[in-house]
Amino acid sequence: MGRGFRIGRLFGIEIAIHPSWLVIFALVTWSVATSWFNVEPWSTTTIWVVSVAAALLLFVSVLIHELAHSLVARAQGIPVRSITLFLLGGVSTIESEATSPGREALMAGAGPASSLAIGIACALAGLAVHTPTIARGMLIYLGYINLLLAVFNMLPGFPLDGSRVLRAILWAITHDFLKATRWAARTGHVFGYLLIVAGVFFVFRQRDLIGGVWFGFIGFMVVQSSQAAYQQSRTESRLAHVPVRDLMSLPATWIPGDITLRKAANDYFLALKAHCLPVQDDYGNLEGLICLSDLQRTDQRSWGVDQVQDAMTAVDRLHTVAPDEPAAAALHRLATTDIDQLAVVQDGRLVGFVDRAGVLAYLQAGGRTGGRATPSGAGL
Repeated sequence: MGRGFRIGRLFGIEIAIHPSWLVIFALVTWSVATSWFNVEPWSTTTIWVVSVAAALLLFVSVLIHELAHSLVARAQGIPVRSITLFLLGGVSTIESEATSPGREALMAGAGPASSLAIGIACALAGLAVHTPTIARGMLIYLGYINLLLAVFNMLPGFPLDGSRVLRAILWAITHDFLKATRWAARTGHVFGYLLIVAGVFFVFRQRDLIGGVWFGFIGFMVVQSSQAAYQQSRTESRLAHVPVRDLMSLPATWIPGDITLRKAANDYFLALKAHCLPVQDDYGNLEGLICLSDLQRTDQRSWGVDQVQDAMTAVDRLHTVAPDEPAAAALHRLATTDIDQLAVVQDGRLVGFVDRAGVLAYLQAGGRTGGRATPSGAGL
């Protein structure tokens, strides 16, 4: 999803908000204020305050939904780095796939199960309050929206949870993860196109432009995500028995941490056409990693003052992989984290990098490897 605004950590998992979340937050607040709560005998100020609170609680529910996925994944020994709330809900950065159909179904079903539990609890609590109070209105709304969230997420289309449950079932039947993914993706394609057709119907027959656009947009996302899920699984299947060392490139050179970003850009990145470079301290030890994206996130007006060590990713925060790990695991990590390269480390020494370009070059070469960078050092 890209970088978001970090807001804290829960259970050791980083929580972030993508800028697109602000759009859906405003839309949900407006929708709730003008449709759900506008029938209540409250003042206009009260309606809008309650609507903002309801929108916030809705996203707390989405966060709980994603936490359920993440905690089940961690219980299976799968690392989870972060959860990001964005336009269409939330996404958990889970670093590898489940290892069996049962674990896949359990991990995928945990989110909808948590939404279902919240929905039932809120709805029952709201119905138990007979006086039309703010608390009753809020509980009924949260009950309804969480039940809707549970049902919607169980529909068969990537990236919805229902597609992953369907894949787990097909996986158990066929004993072939790639074939299960292909059939689940095809089902997602059909479902996505049905949503697009429904969107056209709403626009031209029901004269509901907003509803039609939403159906069409979600359908388009489902079609694209289903195709991407299959292609990723196909690629990872080809790389399952290929070690990272076959895809990695050697560092073009090392870069001092105490030079300015302008000197780094001109004398290193431009001169060497490098994407990422290891940073060394005065004693020749690995201090961190700096990439072009790190320079791009820094105000160019400060390049003459800021140093490499100010913009780099410190060594203790680097994403690393061992040279003997399967390349499929490295690719999955690159696909689910917002990083440009993985540092290949063996016995505490940097021995190379692996990135998407290296994976693509390997696949395009039909599994033949070749050097992609000029080495100038042997690591640590």
